[in-house]
Amino acid sequence: MGQIRQTRKCYDCKQEFRKEEMVEYASAKATVAHWYCPACLQKKQDREMFSDRVCEIFGIKGPGPRIWTERKRLQDTYGYTDSVIIDCLDYIYNVKHYKKLSESLVLVKPQMVDEMKKWKRGESNKLNGLLAAMAQPIEHVQVEVQENTHSNKKIINADDFLDD
Repeated sequence: MGQIRQTRKCYDCKQEFRKEEMVEYASAKATVAHWYCPACLQKKQDREMFSDRVCEIFGIKGPGPRIWTERKRLQDTYGYTDSVIIDCLDYIYNVKHYKKLSESLVLVKPQMVDEMKKWKRGESNKLNGLLAAMAQPIEHVQVEVQENTHSNKKIINADDFLDD
């Protein structure tokens, strides 16, 4: 009788893992699911999120080789995560309203990332201030309304305007 296999091979890194550790995953665009170890699954989902957001920001179907090369350079040179790159692109094009001259990550630079982080902190502080204000108890003031007894109105008889 054949022995039951207790491991699976990760589709990405090709390492053997116990079945319990593996996750079967298919992206929204995939037709077939594959088995991934937790680390490779996280990388796969991060890459998909990056791709989806870049496509949304630039209005394209898919990132080209230039964007993937620039992404790798930003990660290797500055240690930026996909979320930092996406947040910076969002800041550049949706907050500062730069014109999209080409689909590129060239504007994602340390100075721009610092500017984006400073802006996000400011927005976070505003939000925290609003939340704190909303958490304060609302003071109810009762106002007494009095009827106006001194009227300056003249009563006009419509019959006075009719010609005989």
